[in-house]
Amino acid sequence: MDGYLSKLRGLASSAANAVQSKIGREYEADFSGPAQAHSGLWSLYRSRRRGATNQPVTIWVFDKQRFFDRGINRQTMGAHEQALVLERLKTEAAKLTRLRHPSVLQVMEPLEDTRATLAFVTEPVVASLSDLCTGTNKCMVDGDEYELDELELQKGLLQVSQALQFLHRDANLVHGNLQPSAVVVNAKGDWKLAGLGFAQPTANQRRAAFEYDYGMPAHTQQTLAFMAPELVSEGSCTPMSDAFSLGCLAYALHNRGTSPIDCGTDPGAHRKAVISAAQQHIRGLPDALVPIIGRLLSTDAANRMSLDEFQRSAYFDNILVSSLRYLEALAAQPDDQKIAFMQNLSRIIPGYPARVRRRKLLPMLLDQTNDHALLQFTLPNVFLVAEDLSQKEFESLAAPGLLPVYSLAGLTTAAIVVLLKHASMMQTKIDAKVFGQQVMPLVYNSLVSSDPLVQEQALDAVPLISQKLKYVDLRDHLLPRVQQLYARATILAHKVRALVCLQNMLNSLDKPTIISRILPMLKKTRTREPQVVMAMVSVYEYLGMEKLDNGEVAREVIPVLWAFVVETRLPVKEFDILMDVVKRISEKVKEGQRMKAEEIERIDRQTLLQPPKDTTTRDEASLATGSGTTRGRDALSNPLAQNPITNSAKATQSSWEWDAPTSVEADDMFGSFANASVSSPVRSPQVSLKHTASGKLGAMKLGTTAAAATTAFGMTLPPPPPPSTSLKTGAVASSRQPAMQPLSFGQSLGQPALAPLPRKQPTAQQKHIGGKTADLDDFDPFA
Repeated sequence: MDGYLSKLRGLASSAANAVQSKIGREYEADFSGPAQAHSGLWSLYRSRRRGATNQPVTIWVFDKQRFFDRGINRQTMGAHEQALVLERLKTEAAKLTRLRHPSVLQVMEPLEDTRATLAFVTEPVVASLSDLCTGTNKCMVDGDEYELDELELQKGLLQVSQALQFLHRDANLVHGNLQPSAVVVNAKGDWKLAGLGFAQPTANQRRAAFEYDYGMPAHTQQTLAFMAPELVSEGSCTPMSDAFSLGCLAYALHNRGTSPIDCGTDPGAHRKAVISAAQQHIRGLPDALVPIIGRLLSTDAANRMSLDEFQRSAYFDNILVSSLRYLEALAAQPDDQKIAFMQNLSRIIPGYPARVRRRKLLPMLLDQTNDHALLQFTLPNVFLVAEDLSQKEFESLAAPGLLPVYSLAGLTTAAIVVLLKHASMMQTKIDAKVFGQQVMPLVYNSLVSSDPLVQEQALDAVPLISQKLKYVDLRDHLLPRVQQLYARATILAHKVRALVCLQNMLNSLDKPTIISRILPMLKKTRTREPQVVMAMVSVYEYLGMEKLDNGEVAREVIPVLWAFVVETRLPVKEFDILMDVVKRISEKVKEGQRMKAEEIERIDRQTLLQPPKDTTTRDEASLATGSGTTRGRDALSNPLAQNPITNSAKATQSSWEWDAPTSVEADDMFGSFANASVSSPVRSPQVSLKHTASGKLGAMKLGTTAAAATTAFGMTLPPPPPPSTSLKTGAVASSRQPAMQPLSFGQSLGQPALAPLPRKQPTAQQKHIGGKTADLDDFDPFA
């Protein structure tokens, strides 16, 4: 077992060393694993070109050591036989290198002959038909498993027949060995002709009859099961010989790779097998293909169907196949036929399988975009195919061909309209940065275009685009151009569409932008056409219900809506809609403000229900020494607290206080007046008031100090205290002071009453802040 594994490792290293030449230096490939596919004696490996291009390719490798040292080949093949095999392979690669046709395998690097291998590089190949029809290899094309359904067979057989026709007419060659392993499928799903090791000139040269060499491997010889009878029996190789092989190939593809000629490796049994195949009922074929196969397998070369007849046969009388054929030859058609074909193609495209649309139709349609005069007819078909692609597929298959079209100069109006119509689809398929750089410039330019059709389509595209556009691009680029179009529009429908665009952008714009740029624009709109007014009403409705607060709505929205009501002559239906908007917005403002009023009332009620706070009484001993404190004020700051007072005077002196029910601590706010007006140590009653900035009365504290008393709101002070003791004699006063009259706010005792200030009438927009402005509780302009 170890010896076997060692041998396998040796063979792998041989394959890896096979390409230590230019191919090995310029292309990356893993030759240690199994080959991707096989075609005759060649092993096919997936690879990529080194460098920036990273181009995918397929490297065809023939490992000399692995083949010639393998089993029976080592015993039966001498130097001469090995040289014949190598010469045949070199001939095949050389002929492929010289030929150029869409249905012939394209060689990208010519054959390199090293000590260990033969190798050359071709376009990407995924499998051969022998792998596909026998099921030995599952081929993946564009992420999907490739299946030989009837449409693929029709398209592929048509391509093979075209390749054979090219060989016969242009290259003057007869393939001579057409079979499933001689046809490969490339990465796009196209069939490509290969296996030209036995190709002969088309001149009808007679050679010796075919003899099968049993000492040589099967792949080094022509395959009897696919050879024409005249080639086997007479050695005559003509273009009709390839027509016979094409019939065998078509049969085999419908029967899992089995040829209708069942003769094994016996040339003598070949002719009998051909006669039997022509006489028996051919099974497993579509009805349209049965008579075609019968004619292709005729034993008489003169009676066989030619390749031209094959391509025009009923088997290809299919709208899908014929459309593909016409599209491939479209460049040679006159312009009027091109236009007619492109206009009808959109009805045919849905009938194609998805993989055919992606791999075959899309590349051919993108090639047609080089004809700028027909872009307006080609682009709708391109977008029809591309819309079903995933984002990854779109970026790799469609974007490289579509994006350059958006930046073309001199586009016709019809082409621009098509591009704008599908701009939103492009936004969902490509990167946002790429979209902003390569697609949005066309949208911006279209909004400021002088062509009404272009402007209209741009306005139709904006609502869909704006939802996913970057905010900076929306605010700084898209919004100004829409506003410019709105301001300069002379077509009523354009103004309405511009307002629809603005409304769709409102959800993405911030409030400062709306206030500074949208509202002024709406206010400056002078037209009062019903269509424009109703479009503005829709914008205002969204602003009033979703974006602006109640104050902004009351100032910026509701007055404008009422102006619309009285200034615009609207039909009854539109008038009812406008009034409904006014009502709903007003109700929203009303409910919001009512909730605020209820919240303020609740807070006030809770404040009034709080219990009075305990007051701090003054200790007599501390008053005598001047070290006592009163609540809210340091007694040391009052010079009256330092005057000596007799015990008899303090015993007869009256002191009273009152705290309003408030949570704010009460202070003596008028101590300065007391300090400034002291002329006698006699203490007189005083009103001490504190009024907070919150609009509520706050706390009022009444006490006996030496200052002149003041009061507010016409409050009557309490009766004077009992007669006090004179500070000089200690005698008790024998007379009572006269009764005190109500005082005005700011009036001192002994001063005349102040004249009342005139009350300022409240305005509609006056705010109630801190209790310093008029109350608006009873004002409701929407009642």
